[in-house]
Amino acid sequence: MAGKAGKKQAQTNLAVLSRLYQVSLPIVALAILKQFYLGEGFGALLRFALLHVPMIGCIYVLDKSGRPHFDSKGKLLREGSDLSQTGGLTEYLFDLVYLSLFGDFGKILFSTNKLWYVLLLVPVYAGWKLYGLKNQFMQKQQQQQQQQQQAPQPEAEARSKRQQKREKRGDRPHVKYR
Repeated sequence: MAGKAGKKQAQTNLAVLSRLYQVSLPIVALAILKQFYLGEGFGALLRFALLHVPMIGCIYVLDKSGRPHFDSKGKLLREGSDLSQTGGLTEYLFDLVYLSLFGDFGKILFSTNKLWYVLLLVPVYAGWKLYGLKNQFMQKQQQQQQQQQQAPQPEAEARSKRQQKREKRGDRPHVKYR
């Protein structure tokens, strides 16, 4: 039973990576064929390559972090990061890959690179998320400053009768020694 979760995660990661390659490779291959079919020249080929840099980088990071490692006997050494998680960097990397494939669909179906403008939304979205984090942090900081300013200063009125009596007595000894 030991390592069952790790083995399950390794199998899930392999399935996710396999599905990623099965979806992305044919679409990119068709886009490359369409690029050569249109014969727009070296500039268009260079632009095509530059537009695919984010997708290639994301696939590389997903593969390196999520691919499980086995020893020569087939024993699992490292299961890799969970590629099926939601709400993290992994999800954003998959989103970048899918947006790039969306741009390739535009190239295949409509013979245009204009659908690649969707990738411009990525920095806008990242800025929006960072702005939200900044506001959240700043609000906490402002609340702490307000609490410190509004905190009541210890005054004589706020002290109990017992504390007042002790201060009145001062340093006088409490017990009489013989």
